[in-house]
Amino acid sequence: MRTTLNICLLIVRIAGLLQLVGGILFWAGYALTYVPLHMAVGSILVLALWTIAAAAFMKQTRRPFALFVFVWGPALAVFGAMQSRVLIGPNHWIIRLVHLLMGAIALGAGTALAKSLLAPAPTTAPTSTLGRAAATASQSR
Repeated sequence: MRTTLNICLLIVRIAGLLQLVGGILFWAGYALTYVPLHMAVGSILVLALWTIAAAAFMKQTRRPFALFVFVWGPALAVFGAMQSRVLIGPNHWIIRLVHLLMGAIALGAGTALAKSLLAPAPTTAPTSTLGRAAATASQSR
């Protein structure tokens, strides 16, 4: 599972960077012919987010956060797909900004969830008789 999570984390980082650069170019009015590519990379990003969230569910850790990541990814994709039809006119920059912020949240949440799953497990208290005796002695002082 570690390999899968590392690959998904790499996908989130690379796809996220591509999405941010592409989005900024589109916002500036350049490279508009690449919008379908932007949508395809966004779909790959959502699949990576889903995989990370599924790993958290399987590991039974951070379930509320995993559910958020699982729902936020497709919400971002749907919002992005329909943004060209919302608030047309001089205030359309608000929709673009919301989409950018949603993307940043998706990247941060996916990265944080993957990193928490990849983090080493915390060490536990000593289990040997000698270790327990020393721990008990230090607590009684």
